[in-house]
Amino acid sequence: MTVRSKRVLTALVTALIVLISADVLISVFAIEDGIFTRARKPLPPFGAITHPGRQGEFIEMLSKPPAERDSIGRFDSLLGWTYLEGAEAKDGRYRTNSLGARGTREYPAAAAEGQTRVVCFGDSFVWCEEVADSHAWPFLLEEAHPEIEAINFGVGGYGTDQAFLRYQSLGRELGADVVVIGLLLENIGRNVNRYRPFWSLTTWLARAKPRFILEDSELRLIPQPFESEQELLASVLDGSVVPKLSEHEFWSGPKVWTGELSSLARLAMGYVAYSRRQERTLWLDAAGEPYRVSLAILEAFHRMAMEDGALLAPVVIFPSRDDLIGLTERNDRYWEQLVADLEARDIPVLDLTGPLAETYVETHAEGNPRALFAGWHLSKRGNTVVAESLHNFIESELPAQRPR
Repeated sequence: MTVRSKRVLTALVTALIVLISADVLISVFAIEDGIFTRARKPLPPFGAITHPGRQGEFIEMLSKPPAERDSIGRFDSLLGWTYLEGAEAKDGRYRTNSLGARGTREYPAAAAEGQTRVVCFGDSFVWCEEVADSHAWPFLLEEAHPEIEAINFGVGGYGTDQAFLRYQSLGRELGADVVVIGLLLENIGRNVNRYRPFWSLTTWLARAKPRFILEDSELRLIPQPFESEQELLASVLDGSVVPKLSEHEFWSGPKVWTGELSSLARLAMGYVAYSRRQERTLWLDAAGEPYRVSLAILEAFHRMAMEDGALLAPVVIFPSRDDLIGLTERNDRYWEQLVADLEARDIPVLDLTGPLAETYVETHAEGNPRALFAGWHLSKRGNTVVAESLHNFIESELPAQRPR
């Protein structure tokens, strides 16, 4: 063996020893129970319980009768989950009326003379998570403009698909003048998801959901398969939830599901898994399944609302804090193609990123940069911006058609 060959071999052996040592050190000090401790994120291979500590909360919750739980959520065989009717959270922050809409106000079958009825569907940014009933933007819209009824049918964690299905089951007979189709930009990943932890790897909400697929450009519903909460819980505990929901699950497959790997490989595959789940990447891929399915749902939702007699059915875009940072610091509007595609289909769009970004800049200038948010969701100040933006939008779009 030549001197050069010996040097190459020595270098390779040294590199292998370093890699093995690094792998062992990461296994011992950086990964615990499948979690990368520094970032507190689970790593591949992902199973039915991606984050044991957090999903333990879910299992503990389901072990209690509904009346003893802190949550007002309930299992729903069609939607996956929804809210109890006529319920109140234990801390008094959230209440629902007899329809399961947020708040205690009861609404007649049809809007009164001179009233504009606005029904609002979407996820936690419509529901207004983390603030009291009186700080939710539908409440603020009614309070500031008594001629408007704003019925809040938002549900935390929903995809646009679930919001669409909830409209079909609750909203079609309410005689809405305006149907708000709320869209948090993250929803694109939820819209091709069937088991919540497959998309949101750190969630405690081990819930199944329906989803739509596209067949010959037509939407077809894939229902969630569980008839009861206890059936779902049993499937989570024995792991059978994975094969039951893997079909038509965008977030399973070889790019995500891996065998038992080294710690370094698990970190690398984890990076790939979390990178795939960036909504920016998904919205920029107009040919991808998440984009095409989301656009088709939004279009079908709008068309149905208009056919049901609504005068206006806009897609209302909600940004996250990161979206506002990207917009104000880098002018990053990665959802521009979505807006263009919606407008090309004559679907009105209210993009809240503009007015919220203006207020975001104001809060920084005031030395109170967190004023726009209450945790992950909008604060009363942020929801006031939403309420006024929506009111101005309705006024501009329906100047001659309201009131009835």
